[in-house]
Amino acid sequence: MNQETRSCQNCKNEFVIEPDDFVVYEKFGVLPPKMCPLCRAQRRLAFRNERIFYKRPCDKCKKEVISMYSPNKPYPVWCYECWFADDWDATEYGQAYNPRRSFWEQAKEVYEKVPKVALIYVRSVNSEYVNISADNKDCYMLVESSNNENCIHSYWIQQCNDLIDVSFSHKTELSYESDDCYNSHKLFYSKGCYDSRESYFLLDCRNCSDCIGCVNLRNRQYYIFNQPFSKEEYQKFLADAQLDTASGVEAMREKFSTFLKTQPRKYAEIMNAPGSSGNYIADAKNCRRCFHSYDAEDCAYGEHVWRNAKDCVDVSTAGRNARMIYNSINTGIDVANHVCCAQGWSSTFLEYSFNCFNANHCFGSAGLRKKDYCILNKQYSKEEYETLQEKIINDMKITGAYGEFFPPLLSPFGYNETVAQEQFPLTKEEALAQGFKWEEYPRGTFNKETINWDKVSDSIHDVGNLDINKEIFACISCKKNYRIISREFDFYKHLEIPLPRLCPDCRHTRRSQARGPNRLWYRQCMCDDKIHTNTAKHLHHSGGRCSNEFETSYAPDRPEIVYCEQCYNSEVV
Repeated sequence: MNQETRSCQNCKNEFVIEPDDFVVYEKFGVLPPKMCPLCRAQRRLAFRNERIFYKRPCDKCKKEVISMYSPNKPYPVWCYECWFADDWDATEYGQAYNPRRSFWEQAKEVYEKVPKVALIYVRSVNSEYVNISADNKDCYMLVESSNNENCIHSYWIQQCNDLIDVSFSHKTELSYESDDCYNSHKLFYSKGCYDSRESYFLLDCRNCSDCIGCVNLRNRQYYIFNQPFSKEEYQKFLADAQLDTASGVEAMREKFSTFLKTQPRKYAEIMNAPGSSGNYIADAKNCRRCFHSYDAEDCAYGEHVWRNAKDCVDVSTAGRNARMIYNSINTGIDVANHVCCAQGWSSTFLEYSFNCFNANHCFGSAGLRKKDYCILNKQYSKEEYETLQEKIINDMKITGAYGEFFPPLLSPFGYNETVAQEQFPLTKEEALAQGFKWEEYPRGTFNKETINWDKVSDSIHDVGNLDINKEIFACISCKKNYRIISREFDFYKHLEIPLPRLCPDCRHTRRSQARGPNRLWYRQCMCDDKIHTNTAKHLHHSGGRCSNEFETSYAPDRPEIVYCEQCYNSEVV
């Protein structure tokens, strides 16, 4: 088919459906989308609460638990032990499909009466308060992470050890407050680094060690703000910087921020990814308009497409051997053939289902484990299932619904509890006007601190007799109270890191905002010999401004100096 331009039924902006997109829709058997890619992503993300936690009782055993569902939610919430126990069966909540009623209404009825698990995780040993995570050991407050050990307050980390406040990183260890780092060791306050070690405040560096405040370096040691120094000079600068103190860290953060404004940025972080567009893509092939994607192939319109994902389109998290996933959120660990699902793990041939584990050939179901051939949680034979499945799909196609994600009112969360608020922030009034919910239940505590920051030493070396297990701190930004657990305290002392003055949520927000949005703008390369001083000749343009154009996550009103790949490589590689 030819390329088509359509108007989004939600935001009314025009969007393009490419010929390759029509091939995908035919492969999945779904109708072409009515909404643009951004609105489709927003709809999916409004179904995922990653890190807004509450204390509430388990509705089965009554013990107090930490849950992503606020206590005022109208459906049953069980603790992990009760939900994964073998003394109940989600098919007990099944109901027959009624062709005279809306499928959405029937799916909503089933979903709301099936118990929800307070936090979602599997095979995680001695790991407290981990959510949407798997196969972790001795971890605390992790979200969307797997195969990690001894990690705390981190987000989207894979196969890492001994981290605190790290996000979107892989095979990295003994690091702090960093983002998008791979195969690295002892990185602090850094972003976009590979194979680097023992460094502070780096951006987009490869195979560097013992560096401070550097950008775009390759294979360097003992550099400070991109200038070479002797080992002795470097060590003296590091000692004088006093990065064991909160004031020293903030002073260096400010210097680094000023230095960044003078350095070119590559239009996108795309490495070894032919045929790909978006940002934060590595070791991928033919991934179009994807964000945070690695070890993936033939994917499109997705965020968090990773670890051997193939043929995943319109997805928000698909990985660890995910195949043929369409318009779904949080699908992973040996999954295949999902259409419009919210959280399906180790499952195949799921459609319009919620929170299913090791389930296969299920439609419109919720909370199933080790079940096959269920519709609206009701068990069928294979033949009965296939007949009724075809009937429901035909009914949904008649109404134009098949392939559209769940309506926003089916989300179990308020919009302000979900990750959609990070990427697509709305006011309460805007969210309600667009059909989303809003949660007013209070979260966190305020004015309960036991010690003020002016009573705490600036240096981690001088905290004295501070009893970390008893103290409650207040965030210097949002004023919310938080604790520092003993393992976290030991980490700071071991690596000479000052106690954090921001709460974990504000630290997470700072890293998230530094990544930029998951969207693209068309721009022209900013390299201009008359304005910027380059370190090398750019042979593809002899003078004046480079004419190359690209799609980038740097919006046109951003202050960064954004180069095309040719200009960037001339300066860096």
